[in-house]
Amino acid sequence: MRIYFLIVLLSLLRSYSIYAHPLADLWEVEDIEVPKLLERERNLIAIDKILGSILEQDKFSSSFGGSTIYPKEDIITVHTVDFSKVDDLLALPQINPYKDFLSFIEAENSMSLSQLEYNFDQIAFLASSIKPKMTMIYTEPEVNNNGLYFFNSAINNSEFIKATEPYNPTIIYAGSQSDSQNITQIRRGRNLNVKLLGGDGLYNNGSLCSAGFWATDIFDPNDFYIITAGHCYNERLTKNEFFYSPWKSDSSSGLLLGPMVYHMTFPYDFGIIDVVGKDVIPTFSVRNDVAAEYKELIITDSAPVSSAGAHICKSGRTTYFTCGYVMGLNGRSYDVGGTKKDLIITDMPIIPGDSGGTVLSFVSPQNLHSVVVHG
Repeated sequence: MRIYFLIVLLSLLRSYSIYAHPLADLWEVEDIEVPKLLERERNLIAIDKILGSILEQDKFSSSFGGSTIYPKEDIITVHTVDFSKVDDLLALPQINPYKDFLSFIEAENSMSLSQLEYNFDQIAFLASSIKPKMTMIYTEPEVNNNGLYFFNSAINNSEFIKATEPYNPTIIYAGSQSDSQNITQIRRGRNLNVKLLGGDGLYNNGSLCSAGFWATDIFDPNDFYIITAGHCYNERLTKNEFFYSPWKSDSSSGLLLGPMVYHMTFPYDFGIIDVVGKDVIPTFSVRNDVAAEYKELIITDSAPVSSAGAHICKSGRTTYFTCGYVMGLNGRSYDVGGTKKDLIITDMPIIPGDSGGTVLSFVSPQNLHSVVVHG
């Protein structure tokens, strides 16, 4: 019994280690195991891309459902409606070399890819006509079903829910979250050069957002911009000027970054801040102050997200650096302003103030400080 409690204590100490790599915390392994699992994940993603393109073909789309990668188990699960087609799939020269990585399971809800896509399209059509509020729809390959996610359970979306019943979606309501963003601006003292990283705070007249990443003008590489969320723009202000807001601070630094010169919210949500402040140093890296050994992550590239079950992380001003798993790749959100499309659905904790922050993943087993950004 004493040994049991010692193991639990060691596990708790390990869980809260500030030295652990973010993926070690996510996968619940020691740091030394991260490169091996990251290499596995990279391999499974490559296989899943090949598999996905084949499962979408007419020959297989009615026989198989979604697929999900599991790096710790080193497998890809494939929801299967018609097991008689498994041998045909494995016989393909593109798939046969990877057959040992595939696990065929009975499809949840007995739905194939073609049925999932049809149901999603019908639900999307209903959403466009009924116009539900603060609602998101997406396909979740792991459970082989479409989901309806409601950000506010107090809003009545019963008409939309009733209309989607023939398609049997999973209904999910958001848990309660703190919306507190009490930030005050302080007067700056002496001028200091500040490195602004992805995930750092952006303050705009009492509200918070987060920096996504830096960009340069294609015609003038000396002009720098910060990419963030378009809804960070405040329509009530005549001057949408943003200031730097450090992590774990109840005030803005007073350091001027610059105005938001372009923004859009629908169908894609992004904004561009023209950095005119002279005391800000462009830094193509991401903040992760919660881990002593991995405080600054270097951006090496950008890449699309392609596989359910893959890890994904974010750096933001409110919940700081967190990681989770990709749950869906085709999300759409509906609200009074319009529809946002092509959303990546994850289980990462995100609350107000994190908007616009860097979304990223680790891709190099040889360099655990390097990341690629998504968006």
